[in-house]
Amino acid sequence: MAKAKALGEIIIAGPGAGKTYNMVETILRALPDLLPCRYMAVITYTNSATSNIQKRLAKKITIPENLFIGTIHSFLNKFVIIPFSSLAGMDIGKEKLFMQCGIDDVFDKVEKMKVKEDRSKTPEDAAIIRAKITKKLNKLGYITFDQTLSIAKNCLLNKDICRIISNRLQFLFVDEFQDSGNDVFSIIENIRKQNKTRVYCVGDPEQYIQSFDSPIRLFKNIPILKAAESNGYKVLINNSNYRSTKKIVAFLNQFNGRYFNSIKFQQTAISKETNLADDAELGEDILFIKKTGDVKSIKEDFYTRCEGINIPISKRCIIAKKNDVFKRIVASVNNQYMNPKKATNVLPLKAIQDTLLSTMQMNQTQFCDHYQTNIYTLRKHAVSIFKAIHNGEITDEDSYGNFITGKLNLQMKVGLPVKIENLRADFSNNNDSTVVTIANIHTIKGLEAEAVLAIAKTEEELLLWIETDHSIRETKRDNEKTDYPRLGYVAFSRAERFLCIACLESVTNETLRKLKVVGVTF
Repeated sequence: MAKAKALGEIIIAGPGAGKTYNMVETILRALPDLLPCRYMAVITYTNSATSNIQKRLAKKITIPENLFIGTIHSFLNKFVIIPFSSLAGMDIGKEKLFMQCGIDDVFDKVEKMKVKEDRSKTPEDAAIIRAKITKKLNKLGYITFDQTLSIAKNCLLNKDICRIISNRLQFLFVDEFQDSGNDVFSIIENIRKQNKTRVYCVGDPEQYIQSFDSPIRLFKNIPILKAAESNGYKVLINNSNYRSTKKIVAFLNQFNGRYFNSIKFQQTAISKETNLADDAELGEDILFIKKTGDVKSIKEDFYTRCEGINIPISKRCIIAKKNDVFKRIVASVNNQYMNPKKATNVLPLKAIQDTLLSTMQMNQTQFCDHYQTNIYTLRKHAVSIFKAIHNGEITDEDSYGNFITGKLNLQMKVGLPVKIENLRADFSNNNDSTVVTIANIHTIKGLEAEAVLAIAKTEEELLLWIETDHSIRETKRDNEKTDYPRLGYVAFSRAERFLCIACLESVTNETLRKLKVVGVTF
């Protein structure tokens, strides 16, 4: 008799539901059952989320060695790429170097080094060159950031490798599951179907945001929804919202309302202090600031209203989608702001170390042999580079090169790009009471603020943000407006007490009417 396939669990939990808290509690309950010879892996999508879970666990327990907490890339590198990629029929060097750039970055660098006449003339030519670059890099053990998923997916198509990995993993937790693409879902499914790993996923479909070039063309085909509708997962609903007031939660509920197992998903505002819905704060009205064109006047109106309800600057957040709007907001506060994009408590030394080795086009063994030294010297160099990036001595690829050759006295080889932005970490005091948080919608995910101002650039963008018709909200567009309705939802759901909406473009009376219909005041 065939063994029944193991059921995974999907927790559908919206903004403010305490997803991280609940995941930590579930981890703590499962740890007594974790065998010493097996692993529990917790996958996140950002370094800050990794750090948050680690900190919460560390307050309660001594984190065991067989509990892994990290990003999807670090998980795949540790459990799949390093041990198995050279054994899965792929010509990849035994000593792996993980590059913090994509294959397109390498291709662009190589093309720029050529004289104009020798550069690729057609997409077909470019594809051939990319394939050659990829093959050469892989043979040397270099793996670009965008290759991690595809290589891991190919590894797990090998039944023996999949079985070995499943034997190692007793528990697999996936945070922000709505952000999993098809490759990640394929990897998770191959592990789950071995019936040896308990899979626990948590996410919110309405916070799914992908770029317009995502291969998933229909919203109904995103992995979290496909998994929820399959027989492979048990679906549980968490409809609590501990973050926002009753008025904000009622506003947000107009944009979800999806059914799971015949249950309509609608959140309820819950008091953090008493854990009761009746004690949740009613809160301020959702406000539309009718000033247009000038970011500064919109910002000043928002500031005045925040002061009226005693919300300090450090508890305010201004959000936009467009980069040019973001820059105008930054200028309006005289560059006195905090950007959560750079905030992390994870030291990127391994990434810097691999970048340094790729700069010299050596692996770790070759470096130690060539310079007659050891791994500790390599780590010391990585620390020096980290400090130089942090203090502004290294700002771009040129200053990086000058530092490597001038300060570290190492030999560089041209050909591979260095993405300094991917190596940055900000350890400044984010609790400065004089600065406001400013972010684009993609980087504000997972964060919150007492007062939020969301600024749309155009009326069209604003209308997509406030669209409540699911047949429109779920349309996957093959252009820049992909996922705009959910972008609005993500921005709005960051607010705890006070939510303001604005538009730089003048809006029609019809748009004002639609704002009023969804409960926005003027």
